[in-house]
Amino acid sequence: MLAAIGVVVGMLVFEAIAAMLIGKFHAFGTFTGLYVWAGDTPGRESTILILAKLAGGATITALVLHRAGEPWRHLGAPGFRPAALAVPFLPIVVALTIFVSEIDNLIRLLFGSDGLHGWNIAPGLDRVIGGSWQGMLLAVIIGPLMEEIIFRGIILRGFLGRWRPAVAIVASAALFALTHLNPAQLPVAFGLGVVLGWVYFHTRSLGLCFAGHAINNGAAYFVGFFPYEIANFNTVAKSAGSMLHPWWFDLTGVALLAGGIWLLHRLAPPATPWTVPAEPAPPPAVPPEPAFLGSTTSSPAPAAPANALGAEPPLLEPRDQMSAELVQLITSLAQRARAASLGLATAPTAKKDAALEKLAELIDASHFELLAANQRDLLSPEAGALTAAARERMSLDEAGLRKLAQSVREVVALPDPVGEVLEEFTRPNGLRIRKLRVPIGVIGIIFESRPNVTVDCAVLCLKSGNASILRGGKECFHTNMALAALISQALTAAGLPGDAVQLVPTTDRAALNTLLKLDTLIHCVIPRGGESLIRYVAENSTIPVIKHYKGVCFVYVDDAADLAMAESITVNAKVSRPGVCNAAEQLLVHRSVAEQFLPTVGRALTAKNVQLRCDSTSAEILQRAQVPTTPAVAADFSAEFLDTIMAVRVVDSLDAAIRTINRDSSNHSDAIVTANEAAARRFLAEVDSATVYWNASTRFTDGFEFGYGAEIGISTDRLHARGPMGLRELCSYKFVIEGTGQIRG
Repeated sequence: MLAAIGVVVGMLVFEAIAAMLIGKFHAFGTFTGLYVWAGDTPGRESTILILAKLAGGATITALVLHRAGEPWRHLGAPGFRPAALAVPFLPIVVALTIFVSEIDNLIRLLFGSDGLHGWNIAPGLDRVIGGSWQGMLLAVIIGPLMEEIIFRGIILRGFLGRWRPAVAIVASAALFALTHLNPAQLPVAFGLGVVLGWVYFHTRSLGLCFAGHAINNGAAYFVGFFPYEIANFNTVAKSAGSMLHPWWFDLTGVALLAGGIWLLHRLAPPATPWTVPAEPAPPPAVPPEPAFLGSTTSSPAPAAPANALGAEPPLLEPRDQMSAELVQLITSLAQRARAASLGLATAPTAKKDAALEKLAELIDASHFELLAANQRDLLSPEAGALTAAARERMSLDEAGLRKLAQSVREVVALPDPVGEVLEEFTRPNGLRIRKLRVPIGVIGIIFESRPNVTVDCAVLCLKSGNASILRGGKECFHTNMALAALISQALTAAGLPGDAVQLVPTTDRAALNTLLKLDTLIHCVIPRGGESLIRYVAENSTIPVIKHYKGVCFVYVDDAADLAMAESITVNAKVSRPGVCNAAEQLLVHRSVAEQFLPTVGRALTAKNVQLRCDSTSAEILQRAQVPTTPAVAADFSAEFLDTIMAVRVVDSLDAAIRTINRDSSNHSDAIVTANEAAARRFLAEVDSATVYWNASTRFTDGFEFGYGAEIGISTDRLHARGPMGLRELCSYKFVIEGTGQIRG
């Protein structure tokens, strides 16, 4: 807050200095005869104020951005879509005008006839603003432009990095209101600040905030043209007994405000990302993460932006360029994990469960700190470059944190797999042989921008007796660090080695290369992210890798399908969470039901904003039904969109559907909808995927849904583990042999 006040004071000081210098320059020019100002006094004063505000605002903004190491574009997006987003500000501005007039009436009722206007400590400013076209330019364009850059682009953005959104928005609105020289403007300035703060938080668009601010300021010039007489609004009431608006007029204001906010919410795209243009390859180092106002946490090491899916591209430093310090850091981390794994392998279940219970309690008690860390990540340039779906995956809220704590408690309730006897037999020579489930040892997990993965992987590894080394994406660095601190605290409280779960404490990409070569200390690597990252890990690791390349999941609607069921399953599989790996990306429809089914499912999907990329047959059917389509290219039919996009094809038979899925899917999760049991049995047997469904959504491919508790990942491999990986899949086995002195002859 002190830093924010410093920015505001600095802006006012720079404006005052600029106004004084410009005024002296003008006076000098007039005195020496270099030029003669032909305009009126208000116009001259307005011009000086315009130049001063531009100079002062630009100076303080440049200083703040320079200190934070940020470019100007990080303040917010200049544009907004759709353009109609500016329209809701009209009813909002009218409502605010009604409210401030009624507040003025109340104050006149209590303190005298001058009302709020009697508190104006800068009456000359009103004369300047209202006396010339330059004054209107200052009030409607220049003032809103510079104030939005300062109060939304710098101050609110900084507050959002440390506080809950509601607190940050109210605090920035209060500062915005207090800086107006006319206290009569306080109520409307505060209300406008809250609305604009809400808009900026949801859209990151400075352009939209400027539009709303400009509309509000411009409305003041047109109130006098209001065509109807409203008591105590634009006329004095005839009845001396009342100094307030008519009740219906105030209710109109409430309705206009509610309608404007509702319209803003309806028009704004869901989770619209604040996009930052990707740097051209090869990517130069980007500036350090912004040191948001009031921040005391050091920034992680600079790194290139994440790709559009949130996974890190395989542009990694060669081993010979790594610093000795980084190699030592990662090697030491792995050595400590290996030592911890030996103790953890024999830890009693009660101790492991106690650590998990403590972790759930800490998550419940740390919402404020976790949400603040997550907001800081969401406002970083790396997060700004993500798609809306990727940002949704990395976002936390109160409900998500409660669910996260509950997921930890669900793992507590799961049976401990360590020590389970898989086989037991006695040989003819008397040797007793038992095959026991045991931990793998040390597991390295490399994942993208999903903070829940940090907890899921840590608790599953812990419960299964494995030490874990977690390496999350840089776009979620602060959230992961905050969660890792809670995990370490829970381990220590339960008397378990704190090194049993460690987060790689750097975002330097070179750390990954070191990690992938430590095969004497790390026993398994599980990458969770985009296909490029997973392929890089698989190709460069000397440690065994459990892979999940991508989720190209199919729904096939057979000729014997219940079409209402098929529509429900298709819509759920696509839109319940389009950015996850078990969401359906491809729809196959049997030709005999295509004419009947495609129009209804097409309308249902497009109503959920799904873009349909169609082959020629499905496109023709949908176009006749007036359902919008996009022509598909060949790559669309094997694509993992992770977005509200679905490819659609018509097939001639069950055989064709099975061939298509085995050729174009990623062998992740595929479903058939049919009432024909024979067709279903063929599909389940012949489709070569980790999970296959009959009359159910692909979205059930999940550790929780399978009863495993949290999952470590979904493997599309065929060795060791396949499909959702729970506790048992995180174990290997060993043979324990007991004898009575037998020797081999």
